Amino acid sequence: MLSQGSLSRPRQLTPPQLLILSFFGLIVVGTALLSLPWASTGLRLPWHAALFTATSAVCVTGLIVVDTPVDLSPIGQVIVLLLIQAGGLGYMTFSTLIGVALGRRVTLQERQTLVEGLNAFGPGEVVRFAWGVLRVTLVIECLGALILGAWWASTHGLARGAWFGVFHAVSAFNNAGFSLFSDNLVGASDEPIVLLTVSMLVILGGLGFFTILEVASLRRRSLKLSVHSQLVIAATAVLLVGGTIALYLLERDNPQTLGALPAGQAWLAAWFQSVVTRTAGFNSIAIGACQPSALFVMTILMFIGAAPGSTGGGVKVSTVSVLLAALWATARGETDAVVFKRRVPQEQIARAFLICLVAFLAVNALAAILLAREGRELLPTLFEVVSAFGTVGMSTGEGASPLSLSGHFSVPGQLLIALMMFAGRLGPLTLLMAVARRSEASRIRYPEGKVLIG
Repeated sequence: MLSQGSLSRPRQLTPPQLLILSFFGLIVVGTALLSLPWASTGLRLPWHAALFTATSAVCVTGLIVVDTPVDLSPIGQVIVLLLIQAGGLGYMTFSTLIGVALGRRVTLQERQTLVEGLNAFGPGEVVRFAWGVLRVTLVIECLGALILGAWWASTHGLARGAWFGVFHAVSAFNNAGFSLFSDNLVGASDEPIVLLTVSMLVILGGLGFFTILEVASLRRRSLKLSVHSQLVIAATAVLLVGGTIALYLLERDNPQTLGALPAGQAWLAAWFQSVVTRTAGFNSIAIGACQPSALFVMTILMFIGAAPGSTGGGVKVSTVSVLLAALWATARGETDAVVFKRRVPQEQIARAFLICLVAFLAVNALAAILLAREGRELLPTLFEVVSAFGTVGMSTGEGASPLSLSGHFSVPGQLLIALMMFAGRLGPLTLLMAVARRSEASRIRYPEGKVLIG
């Protein structure tokens, strides 16, 4: 007779595994909805096009294989908008908040999953943090929608202008890059209100909820910003300014992009592209007409991405900052990496190296596969892959087509890009933690062995 203790208990899913399943389930639901006849304006979307679009929306990327304002009906556009919002905040955030509102207690496993999804530092105050995230999101998106809706109402009418405002505000704050204009925002290159509003929404969405809430609480609590928030704000400012100057200098003499614009408008376009290249994927200039040097700079910005716990992707600005601090300390022969007079733990340095290395290998491996399968040029293919990994959604396209370069790939190529978007949204570390078992600390410690480095 078996004792109660000998009975095997069903193995519970870890928080990373639960997070992956929640995003996967959301993509499946989105694919099914976009495959319905009334989601498109013409024939029903093929399953691979619906899957790609749903993945791009849930992973807040913006790469498209169908022209959103032309091929999707108003119902299909609403579905995309809801998928963007759910993917930006995280499915588990929504489900947990709804459960709390209905009076259900949040389990420890759900708290740990929220920690994974929101990149919060601990499960203690995670539910309160999630409510703060929801409030901040609604306030910022509503303000953005009011400004954009009022602007577009003058040219498109009240109802259509309001819809444009809501869609682009949600898409911008969630760093999705989806647009209801076939040329994205190229037509708004001479509209400072649109570009500045969208860029501010993208910046706020890319700073991360922890930083936004901490900045908002400074007046009430008279506290200093944490090292994390200081690092995120400083790194974001450096990348924004550096990216603007680099893109302006590289594209100012290009008559197909900035060269055709007056000086002030060219600086605004360079600023806008510097903002959206790291996270969102909107564009006010023709990306396919940019110089290879500018595309290379954009590729670097896309790979770095936004801040942890934000709606953006990439390896994250704090990860790269910690990596650079560790490299600088090693070059100077110092033991500790220091950021804002605080020592960075060795565990975080190791994670930063792991994330960057895994991301670098994954991007290059997929680029090599697509080069062999699709027969495209190196830089546009690499640009597309990094854009998918960074959940940016920017693309060089092909000719005058409004579709991303992925729209001209074969079905297997599109599925590989969709897989990269999924991996980029969850992050390399989450995926590794989902498949790897945590090992117990070994009691055996081996003697050191010297290895020649460099």
